[in-house]
Amino acid sequence: MNEDDLDDFIAALQDVVLPTGAPVLPMLDVAAHFSVGADIGEATGAWFDVTVLRSGRVALSIGQVPGGGLEAVAAASGLSAVIRSGLLCHEDVSSALDLADLHARNTRDARGAAVVVALLDPEGGSLSYVTAGHEAPVVAAADGTSVRLPRTGAGPLGTLDGPQVGRHRLGEGDLVLLDSPDISTSAPGRVDDATALLDRARVVGDATATCSAVARPTVAAQTRGAVAVLAAERRTTRTGDLDLDLSLDATTGRRARVALEDWLTRLGAPAMDALCLVHAATELVTNAVEHAHPPDDPDGRVVLRARHQATGDVVVDVTDDGRWRVPSDDVARGRGLAMAAGLVDDMSLTSDEHGTHARLRHRLSRPVVIERAPVPLLQVAPPALEVEQVRLGAVRLAGFFGHDEVDQITYALLLASRGGTQPIDIDLSDVTDLSAGGLRLLADLVGRPAPDPAGHAGVVLHARRGSAPQVELERAGVVHHAS
Repeated sequence: MNEDDLDDFIAALQDVVLPTGAPVLPMLDVAAHFSVGADIGEATGAWFDVTVLRSGRVALSIGQVPGGGLEAVAAASGLSAVIRSGLLCHEDVSSALDLADLHARNTRDARGAAVVVALLDPEGGSLSYVTAGHEAPVVAAADGTSVRLPRTGAGPLGTLDGPQVGRHRLGEGDLVLLDSPDISTSAPGRVDDATALLDRARVVGDATATCSAVARPTVAAQTRGAVAVLAAERRTTRTGDLDLDLSLDATTGRRARVALEDWLTRLGAPAMDALCLVHAATELVTNAVEHAHPPDDPDGRVVLRARHQATGDVVVDVTDDGRWRVPSDDVARGRGLAMAAGLVDDMSLTSDEHGTHARLRHRLSRPVVIERAPVPLLQVAPPALEVEQVRLGAVRLAGFFGHDEVDQITYALLLASRGGTQPIDIDLSDVTDLSAGGLRLLADLVGRPAPDPAGHAGVVLHARRGSAPQVELERAGVVHHAS
């Protein structure tokens, strides 16, 4: 496999790891947008996830592990699975993040990951969330004002000491948004980009349009990294159940189909899900018309009831009060039920002396936007990293501190610190940008015990206030000096 094929394989693997759809829920409008930069030759360790719990509460998460390539994709997949499992098991954001932190402490490629997890009750509006080296969610009120909630944890995964939980309550029509670090910024004196974009461009009642409005300005200028946006808006109204009691005649199937199509449209069901449900349900109604009663029975009825559950499942029940006749020996017939079962997630059928009951179950899911930013005609390569040992125990870095430079920097720091036996100052003032892999290396260095018996810090970082590296260090909770 050549290098281009490997890059394509890794990118395809990331597409498989990411969810392809967002659930369509009765009281919550959920949407997602994910984009990878144009000059990424390999996939990043970024992910997002939406999980509907048994209670009907909905968990949203966005995260980023350091570095890129196959190892980063695998680490992101593992962390996402750990968080999802913790949420499904405990239905609590603190317990889920505890598990993720334990996983990161024992998995090198996951250590230093940044993540935010939010758990929302669509019915009551209660929101709980946790952060680790990541910005907190943004809440946009129905009146048009937006605010970013306070972070609950400073450091990334692998460094936590019992995550704190933030809480908020969403009113009807309020929206909560999770965004990747490339959109939000905590640099002193700078406006929070996601909050400003929401204030200007939120599309009330349309979470998908809001996601695009927040993501597009960053995607348009994106050259590397990943942009992820998750949004969930509490609905102000709920579509009621569908309840039909139909007489049996030549128009029964058509009447059931038209009513079900209209109901699914009001739910906001995606076209393919609606098509599958309508065809399957119409087939069941048609079977009742043809088989439940003799053709000359004027008293036959068929009842169709449809409801949209808190988990996003649509359940359709078709019940008749007759007795199905013995199936025909004609091998060309009898395929309708097989077709109906194949169109939906689950179908069950029971029959006794009182009639026949068929149930369809199908989860509604709206496709999410997963894209790769277009490759610009002219790409400007980032400045190469320069490493200068100013004196014993002092190193100056300049240029782009990317994932590929981690080994080079590690070796230079070992030389400057005499194999890690001397304290060391690292000057990042001239570093133009800091990758996730570089951030993890610096966090690991700062967290190591000091070699100096006098107790002086082992590694001291210096960064220019407001620069990209200083913003990343601040966001991740890595101790440093800003000037």
